[in-house]
Amino acid sequence: MKPLLLYNHSGYENRGCEAIVESTAALFERECPRIVVASDTAEYDRQRSGRQFIRSRISQMSLARLVNSVAFRLGQPREDEVARNYLPVIRQGEKSLCLSVGGDTYCYAYQEHLHVINKRLKEKRVPLVLWGCSIDPERVRDETLHDLEAYDLIVPRESISAQVLQEKGFPVVQWIDPAFTLPAHPVRLPEGWREGHMIGLNISPLVLEKVADPERGMESVLGLVDEILAGTEDSIALIPHVTWDHDNDLSSLGRIAAHYEGNSRVLLLPGTWSATEYKAAVSGMKALITARTHLSIAAYSTGVPVFVIGYSVKARGIARDIYGNEEGHLFAANRLDEGEKLKAAAAAFLSRCEEERAFLQTRMKTYITGEREMVKRVLAVSGD
Repeated sequence: MKPLLLYNHSGYENRGCEAIVESTAALFERECPRIVVASDTAEYDRQRSGRQFIRSRISQMSLARLVNSVAFRLGQPREDEVARNYLPVIRQGEKSLCLSVGGDTYCYAYQEHLHVINKRLKEKRVPLVLWGCSIDPERVRDETLHDLEAYDLIVPRESISAQVLQEKGFPVVQWIDPAFTLPAHPVRLPEGWREGHMIGLNISPLVLEKVADPERGMESVLGLVDEILAGTEDSIALIPHVTWDHDNDLSSLGRIAAHYEGNSRVLLLPGTWSATEYKAAVSGMKALITARTHLSIAAYSTGVPVFVIGYSVKARGIARDIYGNEEGHLFAANRLDEGEKLKAAAAAFLSRCEEERAFLQTRMKTYITGEREMVKRVLAVSGD
C-alpha cells in the first residue's frame, strides 16, 4: 500500500482546513501505513496535531530557492519555477496516493501552483484524487477544466458540484464533506456560558466583503444581535473559526464584542481552540448563525439548527442535500446589508428551532454513512 499524501492544504489557522485534514486522516489511517500532510503552515500545524507534516514549499534558505532565483534571471520557464517552489509536494507525491484536500479551491480564481503540481505528478503516473470538494460551475472551463482532467477520481461533497462534473464526463463519486465525521472534544467553556441557551454567531471579514457597503453589512449584523437580545432570553456566542492574518474572524467578531462590551450575554470565544473543540461548543448550542461552512457542518452533524449566510456553491449544495432545498436555511451573503430582511429571515428560522433540531437528529443518521465504502473506493485508485 502506497503512503497517503494530503496536499493543497492551507493550514490549521483555518479550522475548516483542519477539520478536513483531521477527519480524512482518521478515515484512512486504519488502511494506510503512512499518512503525510503537505501544509502551507507545517510548523504551526505540527504544534496542534500529531500528524506528520511537511512543508508545501521549499524553504527561503534552501539550495532549491537559490537555484530558482538564478534560473529566473536566466529566463527559466514559469512552470519550472513553480514546480521547484513546490518540490517537497512533488517529491513526496511521486511515491504516494495523493488526495487534494483544498475543499473549495475550484470555487475561486485559477490556482497555477496546483495545476503545475498535478501536471508533474501525472507525468509520473501518480494516482490523484480530488477529495471533499466543491466546484463553481462557472469555472469548469479553460485552465481549470484542463487541471480537473488530471484527477483519477473526484469526490464532490454536494450535489451541485457533482452534477456539473458528471455532465462534463469526469469520474465522480459524491460523498459528504469528511468533516461531518469529525469528533467533538470537550473544552472548558467561558464564564457566562448557558448550556442550551446560547446562539452561536460567526461573521467573517470575507462575508462582509460580499456586500457593496461592508459597514452597512456590519450594522445589519448588530441589528440582528439587538433583536435576539431584546426578543429572547438567550445569549450570543461569537465564534472565530479562521484566524489567518489576511482573513481573521477576530477582526469582525472583535468589533461586535466591543460594541456589546459589558453585556454578559455576549461572549467572544477564544481564537485558539481546535476544530474539534469548536465543534464541542457548537454541539451544546440552541442554534447557530454562521458564514463559515465548517462551522455549519459542526452544527449540522451534531443536530444543532443552522442558519447559513452563504456566498458559494458549497453552502447552497450542502443545505440542498440535507433539506431538499435552501429555502429558510440560507441567506445570501451579498444581501447582508438588507438589515430588515436579515432579521426577518433569522427570526423565522429561530422560531423553528425545535422542529429543526428534531429533523437534523433524524437526517444525520442517513446522511453520515458510507465511510468504509468511500475509503475503499479511493484506495482502489492506487491499483495496489
